[in-house]
Amino acid sequence: MPLDPAAQFVNDLVVGGRGDQAAPSDHLALRQAWGDMFAALPAVELVTTRRDLEVAGCPAILLTPEGKPTSLLIWFHGGGWVIGSPDLSLAETDRLASLADTQVLSLDYRMAPEHAFPAAYDDAVASVAWAIEHADELGIDPTRISVGGDSAGGNLAAAVGQHYRAVLRGQLLVYPAVDLARESDASKLYADGYLLNTPTMSWFAEQYIGDQDRTDVRVSPLRASDDVIAALPPTHVVVAEFDPLRDDGFDYAKRLEANGVTVTVDHHADQMHGFFGLVAVLPGSELAIANAAQFLRSL
Repeated sequence: MPLDPAAQFVNDLVVGGRGDQAAPSDHLALRQAWGDMFAALPAVELVTTRRDLEVAGCPAILLTPEGKPTSLLIWFHGGGWVIGSPDLSLAETDRLASLADTQVLSLDYRMAPEHAFPAAYDDAVASVAWAIEHADELGIDPTRISVGGDSAGGNLAAAVGQHYRAVLRGQLLVYPAVDLARESDASKLYADGYLLNTPTMSWFAEQYIGDQDRTDVRVSPLRASDDVIAALPPTHVVVAEFDPLRDDGFDYAKRLEANGVTVTVDHHADQMHGFFGLVAVLPGSELAIANAAQFLRSL
């Protein structure tokens, strides 16, 4: 199946803007370009109530739908641990909160290269502890907390999910990076020509982990032991076909299923990496978010 025409249009704009430069060279310029791209998208009107707060030393955004439900999704944004923010993720987090009838806490964790691993992981772990400790203030049930994220945020969610496997209600992993120590078939098949290419993914990983151990389960949760995997909560994995990280999502879901974990896989055969957050321009994003919200509601 080819790329959805709308996704193809967005993909061509990004690839064309990248030109002959296979991977970024300046993280600050990349952050600016990423922010400019989102600023150029049609505005998405929020339907939840926004509250800005500090969570374990990090800025965060709490989105609460009407009725103030007592479940909570802690969201870690994508961007290769280098770019992105809760503000740039508002379109999908607002819809997730509204459609899933859950509060969403979107964390502005410390990013690389200024803050290398394990800074982002430590912030993500601390955010769950903070939410449990402040459950009364948030108006949530501490037994109804889930974690989620896209791409690098999916990596954080999967790693944090393993750390808090005994207390979390569920996991929402959107095209997660789950093994930084391998080269998958998809990373070769979709190495170039798409919104995320393999050289850029490698560059992101270099900014985040550098020369540290890439088999560490905190950056490569696919490598966790079976007893850890078996204790994980129900999980929903979103996979884009035209994505160097396609096999990460598939392979992690297979590990979970093989160890008795309830897992659903939402494979979008006509989408590329990054589509989940492009609500303003991609109908495929709306579908994936609706499916993810249905999973969250089922918890």
